[in-house]
Amino acid sequence: MASVNAPRGLVLARKNGSGSNSTGISTIPITQTSAAPSALMPNNIFTGDPLIVHIAGTIVPCEPTATDKVWGVFQGVSYVSSTGAQKYSRYWTGGTTATDVNVHISDDPQQTYFVQADASCTVDRYGGYKSANADMVAGSGGSTKTGNSSYGLDADTGAITQFPLRVIRRATWDTGTGTSVGASDAYPWWEVRLNTHIDNFVTCTVCAHN
Repeated sequence: MASVNAPRGLVLARKNGSGSNSTGISTIPITQTSAAPSALMPNNIFTGDPLIVHIAGTIVPCEPTATDKVWGVFQGVSYVSSTGAQKYSRYWTGGTTATDVNVHISDDPQQTYFVQADASCTVDRYGGYKSANADMVAGSGGSTKTGNSSYGLDADTGAITQFPLRVIRRATWDTGTGTSVGASDAYPWWEVRLNTHIDNFVTCTVCAHN
């Protein structure tokens, strides 16, 4: 039962369908342009943040809107610091001066995630395998202590219109319910997949905003 609002972003769950549940991730070297990693990754990024690639090539956390094409979900970073030390971290400090930067990302469009709602949801809102989509909320920023994201599911949304999260079901391990009739607990966890994953768009365009 989730009685505290403590989002952790998008947490790896399983593979949609009958794929192997490896929760495997990709390692992407940030070395394919002449720009420095400090310029390509200007914002803080935390484990569980959904990422997009801007038209200028910068990698930033997704804005919680339905129009962003999501590259994947950040799982950490490795790099060589300005002092020559090898670093591994669950978060990236925007503008860090570094070399040999490798972003670890869950980029499989069939990956599903657990995500916490930011308020109470009735069971009927997403229950019964309905065709329900939901928006994201970015929260107040991630934690430099745990490295966890603050992204969550916007409990005020839930419709067949396009939102970035496709709600699959209530997280099977989060079974607590509130005292109100038909209501779940205050901050339930849901299993979702990314509706707007970049690899789900056959003729996808790059995000055009700055």
